Amino acid sequence: MITSLLSSVFSILTSLLGITAIIVFHEFGHFIFCKIFNVYTPTFSIGMGKVLYSKKFGQTNFCVSAAPIGGYVEIASEEGIKGTKGFNQIPYYQKFLIVLGGILFNFLLTYLIFLGLFFTGMPESGLPYETNTTTVSSVSNNSINTRFIQANDNIVEINHKPTNNQASVIKEEIKDLLKTNEKQVQIAIQRHGSKVESILNINTTDNPRSLSKLLDISFEKKPTLGFTASLQEAYKTTTFCLKSIITSLKGLISAHPLKDFVGPIMAVAISSKSAQRGFAHLLLLLAIISINLGFMNLLPLPIFDGGQFVIFTVETIMRRQLSEKVRNIIGVSSWVLAIGLLVIFSLRDIYSLVFR
Repeated sequence: MITSLLSSVFSILTSLLGITAIIVFHEFGHFIFCKIFNVYTPTFSIGMGKVLYSKKFGQTNFCVSAAPIGGYVEIASEEGIKGTKGFNQIPYYQKFLIVLGGILFNFLLTYLIFLGLFFTGMPESGLPYETNTTTVSSVSNNSINTRFIQANDNIVEINHKPTNNQASVIKEEIKDLLKTNEKQVQIAIQRHGSKVESILNINTTDNPRSLSKLLDISFEKKPTLGFTASLQEAYKTTTFCLKSIITSLKGLISAHPLKDFVGPIMAVAISSKSAQRGFAHLLLLLAIISINLGFMNLLPLPIFDGGQFVIFTVETIMRRQLSEKVRNIIGVSSWVLAIGLLVIFSLRDIYSLVFR
């Protein structure tokens, strides 16, 4: 009991640190471009709230704050020190790159995580790169499939469709069967050089998502990729995730625009579960969170980088800054919107975790 509790606490802390790392990396993107364009950044904080530790490097005070989630970089507006500039004193293209820097770093972090996972061994996931072959490595002792299939069997056909050594083919066929409430699937096995017809039973009791859990069978993993192949697959997978996000955002104009969004509580719950499955699974989830955070910041709302882009674009067109009163209204309404959404999503997360 105590061991399980400690494991859960450790997983939650690990996931919090992981999410904080994503946000800090985002802020670091802003910070780097500020340094490139000599814009004054008084503070860079890891975490939020009360400062626990700080040390000054150059002109920036680097802090570790009490709340172990999030972070921020403070960018001077009007004036700097020792020859540095304020954000409002630099050309439009420099403002654009500073704001875009955080988003670019989120995309870069996703790419680097995918690169590392392909090079060291990508865990099983729903991404287009299939990590498993169709060769069985083991069958669960309590599985009814032990009657029909053995370790080292190679599944060559499923419902008379060739698998081409891709476990994803099996998964897709089973997903189609689950829609029809079928619990058995016809397969062809290559065993000791002979082709054998057999049956696989589908586990539907706990709504498992991975192929291994669906069948109570573990499949052999493909060998890790070389560096060049990892570079290519990381690019393909990052592009796939971006396209998937764009497709999902089309749901914003549907009757239920927020049904697929999760709040901070659910994000921590999901990532802590991933942490319990292993560091590679946690990294995979953090890569997906990072690219979603980057894309979300493109939205033209004042609480996001996209909203800041809209504001300084309007100021550039008007050739003057917005009045202090207008800025205050935008700032207050942004925080009200942010806190309101945070409360709504958190309540929905709690309901989902407790009652579902």
